[in-house]
Amino acid sequence: MENTESRKKHRLLLVLGRALALLGTTLAAILIILLGVIWVMEKGPSPTITELFCRSVRETSAIRWVANIFLTDEEIDLLKSQNTEALVTEAVNTSLIHIQQGSQTAGDSGLEEQKTLELIDISQGTIKGKLLIVKDPSRVILGTSDNLGQQAGLLLTDMVAKYNGVAGINAGGFNDENGRGNGGIPQGLVITEGEMVWGSKSTTYNVIGFDADHILHVGTMTGQDALDLGMQYGVSFVTHDGLASSLIINGEVQYSNLASGVNPRTAIGQRSDGAVLLLVLDGRSINTLGATMEDICDVMLEYGAVNAGNLDGGSSSVMVYEGEIINSCASVTGPRTIPTGFIVLEEE
Repeated sequence: MENTESRKKHRLLLVLGRALALLGTTLAAILIILLGVIWVMEKGPSPTITELFCRSVRETSAIRWVANIFLTDEEIDLLKSQNTEALVTEAVNTSLIHIQQGSQTAGDSGLEEQKTLELIDISQGTIKGKLLIVKDPSRVILGTSDNLGQQAGLLLTDMVAKYNGVAGINAGGFNDENGRGNGGIPQGLVITEGEMVWGSKSTTYNVIGFDADHILHVGTMTGQDALDLGMQYGVSFVTHDGLASSLIINGEVQYSNLASGVNPRTAIGQRSDGAVLLLVLDGRSINTLGATMEDICDVMLEYGAVNAGNLDGGSSSVMVYEGEIINSCASVTGPRTIPTGFIVLEEE
């Protein structure tokens, strides 16, 4: 009897040992394959693929270290933009924006009512996402989380609900310790209702925001410069490699800021008639890997943007419409909490 029990335990241990060995071998094989893929991406024959891959992973919070597996810091630095002109931008020419009054389309007979909000599916090659056109720019404000910088941020759905909004997108950058996605501390400045609630008046930032006339400004300025412009709602965002977020200024593409990888993206723009363009492009999925800064410019220009800026992207890229997230969130753990978002208010 004892020998029988001993043999059963022996067989059980043998089976368990084989299973663990198989699991270990499988995991080792997967690891070797992944390392092989990364090696090809980083050290393979195509400099273009190497640059795109490294920029893509470096734009993330959680896995930006992957670029250093086979490349030194010196090699990675060579991939960064060396153009310091990216930090100096032309001022937005407000005379190029003529905000339409009422709900009639400019140039029509005045008899056909214009939709106040227009939601468009973006599907251009490998680029997929959502574009929301807000015809009345006065409906777009900046929302913030509760006790800004003192606790975790809000889910965008909760932030839109806080302001009784109908739609929204994520906005400025924020500190994300260890890539956990629960950041509530903004990076740069935050201006809401004409008050600087985060940042310094003397520090220079790359700013995206609206003045009292509901005109979008994108560009480099100090906090005081932004307040002197009469900015009512504004945030900051700069990529991990230090590229400014200004993408289009006065109808001109800011090519010095376009070096990027492929990732989910969020951006905001404004047409000459004042309509605001809220854009979220998906990524990191089987449907689409993501978009570059140049892709953002292509979409913005197609829909008439005169000025446009890049906002926080990656796993933060989310669009909310009528209480629901309508794009494909890239985060495997679900939507992140964020400190700021551009909110579309109910029509008055």
